[in-house]
Amino acid sequence: MNKLLAGAVAVGMLTCATILDESIAAADTALIVPGTAPSPYGPLRSLYHFDPAMQPQIDANYYSPAAVRRVVPYPGSFWPVTGLNSPTVNSSVNTGANNLDAAIRTTDGPISVAGLSQGSLALDREQARLAHDPTAPPPGQLTFIKAGNPNNLLYKAFGPGTHVPIIDYTVPAPVESQYDTINIVGQYDPFSDPPNHPGNLLADLNAIAAGGYYGHSATAFSDPSRVAPWDITRTTNSLGGTSTTYFIRNSELPLARALVDGAGMPAEAVGPIDAVLRPMVDRAYDPGPAHNPVQIINGITHIPTVISAVSWPVRGAGAGLNLATNSLAVANLARVVAPGPRLGKGGLLPKVVRAVVKAKK
Repeated sequence: MNKLLAGAVAVGMLTCATILDESIAAADTALIVPGTAPSPYGPLRSLYHFDPAMQPQIDANYYSPAAVRRVVPYPGSFWPVTGLNSPTVNSSVNTGANNLDAAIRTTDGPISVAGLSQGSLALDREQARLAHDPTAPPPGQLTFIKAGNPNNLLYKAFGPGTHVPIIDYTVPAPVESQYDTINIVGQYDPFSDPPNHPGNLLADLNAIAAGGYYGHSATAFSDPSRVAPWDITRTTNSLGGTSTTYFIRNSELPLARALVDGAGMPAEAVGPIDAVLRPMVDRAYDPGPAHNPVQIINGITHIPTVISAVSWPVRGAGAGLNLATNSLAVANLARVVAPGPRLGKGGLLPKVVRAVVKAKK
């Protein structure tokens, strides 16, 4: 049995190493298109923690460490979040794609083009342009690397061809590209891995937590060598371009971490809270991460532990009492959270309200 297990582990490691070697882009230059700029408004700015000094590190583990890195300038704006006088998403993305195109055409290859969040939208637009351009660089000269691509959310929420007025952005149709593409998807990231069933309020809250401080930008700094082979998929299109997707699993449920950090609780409280909430959150993802029966059973048995954990006196007795009360609501939510999108009469929202009211009595 031990020999069989050792052999299986060895095969898995070899497979992962082979996929990794084939996917890491060889490049003399890396052109980097960063994500959205921070908001000037305090409450919104606090939700988006990203150090501009880290921009040269975006997607760096997915291309050659010897590549010369150049950040492509563009507004990175998201009106009105980035200011009432800032450009719309569409205008910002268009500028980013144009600046990227100019950089590509004045740079000797091979080139890795790396994008994060809104920067990935600029990469999508540039790939679509090059797909129909007879003067485009040859396929072996460019590789596109996209982390936290918001088009994944927009495809699911609106569909290709839909114009979203508030951001002045038209959802593009997927384009077959002649260039190899690497997609980095963070588990629970609302932009690259949105819930399939948004009626699950816990999943929505968890996605909001992942989209802020606890996950979205982090996908760009992930290490492909730590991704399991079964979380790496590869397809080849009719033009010969390969698309390799790395699914970056989250060891901690973003919502559990946010609850613990927000309440000033000890770090060890994350585990029991995660064990209860994760199976409920995962119901919103279909296919999504597979449900682990052991995890679900552990979630049920950990409910008393969660109640005890969140009852610890933190930030004064009043906060501890509120957390203890809220923990009862969590226990009741375990019985009512459903995967479906129903929010109205007979749906999830009234049940959530009743569960919280019951816990407060």
